[in-house]
Amino acid sequence: MNSYLASTTITNPFGWEDVSSILPALILFVTGSLVLVLDLLGREEAGRKPSLYFYFISLLGTLLSGACLCARLGPGGGEVEDYFLGAVLVDNFSSAMSLLIVLGTAFSLLGAIDALGRRGIEHGEFHSLMLIAAGAMILFTQSASLIMIFLSLETLSMAVYVLTAYTRDEKRSVEGALKYFVLGGLSTAFLLLGLVFVYGATGKTNLIEIAGVIKGPEARVDIPLLLTGLGLTVIGLGFKIGAFPFHSWLPDAYEGATTIVTGFMAVTVKVASFAVLLRMALLFVNVQEPTADTPVVRDATVAVLTTLAALTMIFGNLVALVQSSFKRMLAYSAIAHTGYLLVGVVAAASEPTAQGGGAAVIFYLFPYALVSLGAFTCLSYLGRGERDQAQDLEDVASYRGLARHQPLLAFGILILMVSFAGIPPTAGFWGKFYIFRQAIESGHWGLALVGILTSVVSFYYYLGIVVAMYMQPQEERELRPASDARTWSKLAIAIAVGGIILVGLFPDVFFELSAKCTIK
Repeated sequence: MNSYLASTTITNPFGWEDVSSILPALILFVTGSLVLVLDLLGREEAGRKPSLYFYFISLLGTLLSGACLCARLGPGGGEVEDYFLGAVLVDNFSSAMSLLIVLGTAFSLLGAIDALGRRGIEHGEFHSLMLIAAGAMILFTQSASLIMIFLSLETLSMAVYVLTAYTRDEKRSVEGALKYFVLGGLSTAFLLLGLVFVYGATGKTNLIEIAGVIKGPEARVDIPLLLTGLGLTVIGLGFKIGAFPFHSWLPDAYEGATTIVTGFMAVTVKVASFAVLLRMALLFVNVQEPTADTPVVRDATVAVLTTLAALTMIFGNLVALVQSSFKRMLAYSAIAHTGYLLVGVVAAASEPTAQGGGAAVIFYLFPYALVSLGAFTCLSYLGRGERDQAQDLEDVASYRGLARHQPLLAFGILILMVSFAGIPPTAGFWGKFYIFRQAIESGHWGLALVGILTSVVSFYYYLGIVVAMYMQPQEERELRPASDARTWSKLAIAIAVGGIILVGLFPDVFFELSAKCTIK
């Protein structure tokens, strides 16, 4: 035994280049761990609040991670490079999607300074969980292996489950987190079984190698097994993006979580999940020179995604119509926007000679992220109540007359709601315009028509907030921000509104950038 060990040489197959490929995620992991350790070492007595420098450290970590991602979007970023024996892909697409995740994390941390301080629940665990979840999401977007997809998804899911129940003393928070956890475990089972079936049908775990087997000139694939695997994978990812009928966890989890956490979930988890779904669609389904097998895979996958997109748009918008809670309305609105994004995925999977559908999805996600983060930050900013029982202002009727004594805030909400509805010339309008245009160009006229009609329906509930703020008499008690609200939430809202206006003024510039970041 000793002679065997002496004659065996163990080599490290990974080098610095492999480590640098996941550097943005590592920065977030290290920063989250550092904040947790510092909080633990500096906690002299129970209930002590972490100092403001914890937020500074967390935001600095997101800034460094974002800088690394921006550096990859240079002229050479268009090349696809694989690391860790092909388990990690680095290209413009993964870098752009990861940058959106970092943006959502930074916004959430900025808004949390006021939101957590008002409730007196500032703890280092919050920063740690959020940064670890964001790091896992970056790995999720970079995943090129079925194993890597599963591991990174589980890591981010566990962190988000705990964040949902962060205000553990509130019944609805625990209830929403429990529902999220139970259904999340079920969806993970579907996803894992689907990935196993895909492996069984192709004999490969690498996404590019799987695509090569499916698209090969002499493809020998077990089509029924492959379609079953892809269907189960869509169910698993459909849960994460909140597509109908896999959405049942979403309204309760969004309503139960702290508003800042809700905004974080609504943006980052959706961006990461759509990154993986779009990559799979473009690699497995989008075929320029189809073999005898690939049209079957493409047609079946496109049909399933088309059905999901139409049902999700219809369900999300119709149920949002009857909501009296602003926060719950935004939850069902998020389901509707999932349907719009699925339209872009369908267009990307259907057009074999261009990446217009992929570019439309990337473009749509940027204003969606800004509007969602801005809207949930506004909800948190208007929270009121005692320090130990502070509640966010969620009832739509409570916003009556807001424009009379908070004109700037009301104007910001107006811009956000108009963009959410897709009214020109806002960024939301251009996002839907590019999505529906790509759907029409790829031959999905009916799906585009459903999207346009449901967008018109959404005017009612989005503009209902505007009517309450500007056209209805105010409440007997004056509506104002929490007494100890600082400037951090104002800064986050101003950045979101400014970004929406900027994208709305120069949509072609941002769409061209999105086209450069799509999967080639």
